[in-house]
Amino acid sequence: MAKNGIRSQGSLSLFGSLAEIGHRAEEDVFTWSHGLAFHYSNLLEGLAGAEQEMKERILKDVWQNVAEKAPIAIKEKINLKDPIDINEIGTTLSQILTDSNHPAIKGSGEDVDESLLNWVRLFALVDFNIYLRLENHLGTKDGYPLYMGLWEKFALAGLDEVKKAVGISGPDDVDMDKIGELSKIYWESIACPYRVKKHDAKVHEAELLACPYWDNMREILGESTARSMTLKCEAAVSTNYYEAILKALGVFNHYSFTMDKFLCCGDDVCRVRFEKRA
Repeated sequence: MAKNGIRSQGSLSLFGSLAEIGHRAEEDVFTWSHGLAFHYSNLLEGLAGAEQEMKERILKDVWQNVAEKAPIAIKEKINLKDPIDINEIGTTLSQILTDSNHPAIKGSGEDVDESLLNWVRLFALVDFNIYLRLENHLGTKDGYPLYMGLWEKFALAGLDEVKKAVGISGPDDVDMDKIGELSKIYWESIACPYRVKKHDAKVHEAELLACPYWDNMREILGESTARSMTLKCEAAVSTNYYEAILKALGVFNHYSFTMDKFLCCGDDVCRVRFEKRA
């Protein structure tokens, strides 16, 4: 736990989950800091075709709203200040993405635990605002596919590494055992404890017992405000995330994926299900 004695619900969720899955803050701080930098880089790429004035309006709107709630320590490290300078923020995040020794990664709090917590909180705030500001400025028809695409890029970015970890070199290597291993790795990479409820050659079903991303978003914004985003997008974005993985593995015609419970939508767990097609 961080030296300043943080005992909020969001921090308890994060550090309790890390302990349960055997992860350490010293390692996971890279997941969240690089992840946020990657997310933002993909947003910039997704907005490349927008008019410059609209692009700047969206980005400033994102960061102005993030600045209201973001932890002070991490705001200072990523150059989030008044007035908002989106170029300076973008440069800092670009540096973080390519430099694992960047001082902001482990220096955004009193110690590495607090730095990790602040990166989780910043990620939740930025992601929340990306969705809402895209919706507000571009409308759902244009903004939603762009947002969904950001998470699809996340899904595919780490796939080669996960394939190596579970022993998949091609479609013929994929079976339900491999899919279950892959799913567990993906969810635990974002500190979600993973409990298998059913597993055989035809079905893999599991529950996620906690979600630090959601718990910190809810704590910072309040449950009603947080759900103003998650209730509109979480189900389709999450399902598309794993469908994209199945397609990239070359087995979408043989396996399906769905989620039918979500912590961020009011359920007691998240529930994932892979099923072999008849």
